[in-house]
Parts: sequence; structure tokens; C-alpha cells
Amino acid sequence: MKNEITIPDHFPYLKEEALKAVDKRREDYSRARDLQAKKDNDAIALRMARELEKPV
Repeated sequence: MKNEITIPDHFPYLKEEALKAVDKRREDYSRARDLQAKKDNDAIALRMARELEKPV
């Protein structure tokens, strides 16, 4: 993600506070998405490990 806040030319009426709020929401969403992906990946890895331990 970008570390700087830029005001797009086609939205000159946006204030810096609004852009900061949008950036925070984007980061919160990314963090939540990454945590969900980690949980899903851990569950898949656990299920695969159990399947490998099963006698055939």
C-alpha cells in the first residue's frame, strides 16, 4: 500500500481528513481479509495433516 496521501485531480473537493478515513478503512479491511485468509489456510493445513495421518 501507499504510504503517502495524494488528492486525485478529479476529486478536488475531498479533504485530507476524508482521505485519511478512507485509507484507514482500507487498511482495516486488508487486515481483516488477511486474518480470515490465515484462519482458512490454517484450517486447510490441519485438515490435510489429519488426512495424511489416516490409515488407508
